[in-house]
Amino acid sequence: MPLAADALVCLDFDDTLVANQTHFDRAERELADLLHDACGVDTEEALRAFERVDARHHHLGRHRNRFLLTVLAAYGEAAGSEAVPLHLLPRLAAIAAHPYDAHPEPKPGAAPALARLRAAHPGPIWLVTSGDPVVQTGRVHRSGLAGHFDAVHVVAEKTAAVFAALGHGHAHRLMVGNSPRTDILPALEAGFETLYVRVPTWYLDLAPLPAAVPQFDSFAAAVEGMLGPCAGG
Repeated sequence: MPLAADALVCLDFDDTLVANQTHFDRAERELADLLHDACGVDTEEALRAFERVDARHHHLGRHRNRFLLTVLAAYGEAAGSEAVPLHLLPRLAAIAAHPYDAHPEPKPGAAPALARLRAAHPGPIWLVTSGDPVVQTGRVHRSGLAGHFDAVHVVAEKTAAVFAALGHGHAHRLMVGNSPRTDILPALEAGFETLYVRVPTWYLDLAPLPAAVPQFDSFAAAVEGMLGPCAGG
């Protein structure tokens, strides 16, 4: 797809540019292991309990305190007890903190692709991510990618209204991300063009996509699609 020189390019952060879901998967597995060791809970049942609680807590947003609450509640549900043993609280808290404190490692090829986009595109390049502003801003800087963006926007949730506000005054607008529910569909509703990066995401962020949305297997491939001949990943 040809990229207009004045286009506003908005990029997702988690799993589009840096590894993220893998850290939540690790926390989920560690919780299941703890439940097995401490209570004899079957691993698959522990994972199912976590997903049930995670879905119930979805409306609470993406803050780290929400995830801590989910871990504690999932332990209680799987163990069949409303009370979490005090001696396990530090370990449960560490499990819940890991996805937020782990180093945000750029995905393979992401940094060179950002540099190529920055050098080739004269228009604004913004990072648009959701979650706790303090946590996300810190993660962006720790990733080493902050210098590639003209602005970093941390929002509570990516919605059509949020994208409409971000895109106001820009004739050409593009969103690139890996979450159908929070990157692609609300951006389309707000009048953005979109590119979908096909990499794993939170299962609650999955949704069917229109067939016309270009899809790529990596952010680097999406950048080539923006700057070169249109070629899906």
